[in-house]
Amino acid sequence: MNWRQQFREDNRLLLQLVGGWRAHVYFYAAALTFAFQIADRWRDCAGFASCNLSFAKGAIWALAWPFYWINYATGFVLFHPNRW
Repeated sequence: MNWRQQFREDNRLLLQLVGGWRAHVYFYAAALTFAFQIADRWRDCAGFASCNLSFAKGAIWALAWPFYWINYATGFVLFHPNRW
């Protein structure tokens, strides 16, 4: 199996993984992360524009961190599909 076929298979498995209840768990973890981000960033706010920018960064981090933890738990297989 060449790298392109393996990449397609990994993407198919990833789409299968994020469907259904797993997506709900992922977005629940993202919502909890966003709440933590808001609580952490709220005390450093110094104005309307900077607060909005900081909260937008918090929303992006909230979507990225659950994906990071999934990869961390699986040994970063999704980032390095041809490592094994």
